[in-house]
Amino acid sequence: MKRAPPARVPRRASEWRVLAAGLMLLSTATATAATDHAPAPWQFGRDSNPFVAAGGLPFAPPTTRADGGWHLDAVLAASNTEIGISRGDEQLRYDMEIHELRLAVSHSFGERWVARASTALVRFDQGFLDGFVEDFHRIFGFDNGDRGRLPGNGHTIRYSDSEGHAVELARARSGLAPLLLDLAWRAPGEGSEWLLGGTLKIPTSHVSPLIDDRATDLSLWTALQSTSATRWRWGARAGVWFRGEGDLLDGRRKDQVPFVDGVLGFQITPQWDVAAQYQWHGAPYDSAISLLRSAGTLTLSSAWHADSGWSLRAGLVEDLPARHAQDVTFFVGLSR
Repeated sequence: MKRAPPARVPRRASEWRVLAAGLMLLSTATATAATDHAPAPWQFGRDSNPFVAAGGLPFAPPTTRADGGWHLDAVLAASNTEIGISRGDEQLRYDMEIHELRLAVSHSFGERWVARASTALVRFDQGFLDGFVEDFHRIFGFDNGDRGRLPGNGHTIRYSDSEGHAVELARARSGLAPLLLDLAWRAPGEGSEWLLGGTLKIPTSHVSPLIDDRATDLSLWTALQSTSATRWRWGARAGVWFRGEGDLLDGRRKDQVPFVDGVLGFQITPQWDVAAQYQWHGAPYDSAISLLRSAGTLTLSSAWHADSGWSLRAGLVEDLPARHAQDVTFFVGLSR
């Protein structure tokens, strides 16, 4: 007796089964990722131009934890800039590499409050990124601008104008960055939360006004961010930076500086994500030189999240628009 041939599954039905299986796998992965509290992937990637970083411009909002525990961040960054600008009676030469080791500790208090303290060890010197950045620009056909054209020893920041405002750092120098204290009130919701916060900047160092401008600043801000661990994570913030009297170009200092920032991240796997963050601030000084006016920085990074709770994130920060902030910053960070 001959066996009956097996019933053939129509091709269209087979395709639908494959598609349904794929959708089930995707939904299972998303559901698995969504079981934990996962705030927006904010990064320590602000404008590291020392005319800004020596003051109290806040970093991104502090990270919150569902268990109300401690959150630790350690970030090592190298920022390289080579630029010469002359506008009217103002002259600026900025040929310097800045290395920074930043530490931050955050803690959530119940469901409503989160606090963070942050400071850094900063070193200004000639650095090691000049050749790499110039070769990268040449390979891809980008303009090197003032790189390789400025005379001198390769690590100088000098500003002057006809009104007698001046600042100069012409040799390697190290010091402690300002202490930044953040406090925010949380309003948790379904999959997102509001934060109403403030950032207090406290002077720490007399080494150079380009490391700490010796002013006491206060920033007030509000943020909205996702908290559910779906594949897409996001956050947005707006605020105002109120500046005190200090030692860095105080005659040109603006008392109030607005700022906004936003972040968008995507969870590729439970252990791996990518994120983009854009930050903009208004002009901190009354100046015609672009590096002392409003600026925007774009941070691109990727992170690996270990099962132990530690995360390793690496990325770079670019100035957008160009010549308004530091040229490029590379960073690597460890958090838990």
